[in-house]
Order: sequence, then C-alpha cells, then structure tokens
Amino acid sequence: MLPLRRLYPLVAGAGVLAASLTLVIGRIGGPDGMADLTIARYAALDGGRAAALAVGLLGVSSLLLAAGMRAVRAPVAGWPQALTLAWAVSAVIAAVAPGTRVAEVAMLVALVSMAGATALMSRRFGADERWLPIARPMEWLALAAGGTLAVLTYVSLPGHGVLAGLVEWTLLGVETAALALVAAHQTRVAWDDAAHRPYTVESAATRAAMAAAVDRVVAGAASLQLSRHR
Repeated sequence: MLPLRRLYPLVAGAGVLAASLTLVIGRIGGPDGMADLTIARYAALDGGRAAALAVGLLGVSSLLLAAGMRAVRAPVAGWPQALTLAWAVSAVIAAVAPGTRVAEVAMLVALVSMAGATALMSRRFGADERWLPIARPMEWLALAAGGTLAVLTYVSLPGHGVLAGLVEWTLLGVETAALALVAAHQTRVAWDDAAHRPYTVESAATRAAMAAAVDRVVAGAASLQLSRHR
C-alpha cells in the first residue's frame, strides 16, 4: 500500500483531471448561457449539474492537496494553506447548493481565496529549492488570476454582471491549472523523498551495525591480549 504522502497528490491530481473532463463533457449538449450566468447559477440549470459536480471534485481534491503539501513539508504554512482550505471548503459548499445565494457567495469566496493562495504560493516556492521548478509558472498563473479577478470586479459592479459568467469560468480555469501544477509537482516531491529515505535509513543502520561490530572485535582483541599476559 502506498504511503499517504505519495497517495495524496495522486488522488488529488486524478480528482482535478476528472473535474476538468466533467466540465468538458458536461458542456457538450449542456444548456446555453455560460457567458452571462455565474458558475453557481449555471450549475442549477437542467443539464448544468456537471458544473456542480466538477466544482465539488475540485474542492475535495484541494483538501487532499492541502493534506499532501503538509505531509511533504511544502512551504505553504500560514496564509497560503488557509486560503487553499478556504477555497476547498467554499467550492464544496457551492457545489452542494447550486443556484442559491449561499452558493453565489461561496463560489466568489472560493475564487478570490484561490487567487490569493496562488500568488502567495508562487512567492514561497521561489524561496524553496524543492519547489523552485514551478515557481515561475505559478507566478504566471498568479498574474493571470489577479488580472481576471480585476476584470470580474469590474463586470460585477459597473458592468452590471455582463459576461460575469465568462470571467468566472476563465478564473476557474486558471485556478484549476494552478491546482494541477501543484499536484503534479507534489507527486514528484513525495516520490523523490520516498526514494531517498530508505537509502538514508539503511545507511544509518549499516553504519551503526558496523560500529558495533568493530567495538566487539576491539573488545575481543583486548580481552585476548589480557589473557595472554596473565
């Protein structure tokens, strides 16, 4: 059985992939109105349940991803982890009650939280050698999320909600890409750590056994010399 530290990112990555496929498949033959309806409202339409399912999968996958990042000691303690959990919980709430005012608020909280988490993680990853390879892509995604969030603010207030759905879906796509990137790299980190750990433990055990053997040989030799002198 795989250790949890390696299982978390695999399951989370599979969940993100499944959510993406669910959205694509659900869009085929699904109801119109994605451009003008928010995600929460679209998910409440007949034929739009795939959107609710996809958002729920993303939320659950993010919970597993957060647990996995803690297991591999990723540099996300504090606000990045808190915002990731806020995104995950809010996404699940929005998926459970689509079309309601609660879902509208929860989905907005989720989108804003993940945008903030992406920005903070990009900075943290840049200062950690294990996570440095994805620091720059995370920066690009953070900029894309921040820009899309600014557009969403405009269309929601002075824009009177015109094309709000399109902007929300775009922001969700950017954040899904960030989740997929983190899950993929977390898998690599977890498996690299597991590959080095057995070697390290075995080496330490071997050194200890060799030291004990040397001590016994030295003690035996000393006893033999004393017996001869007697």
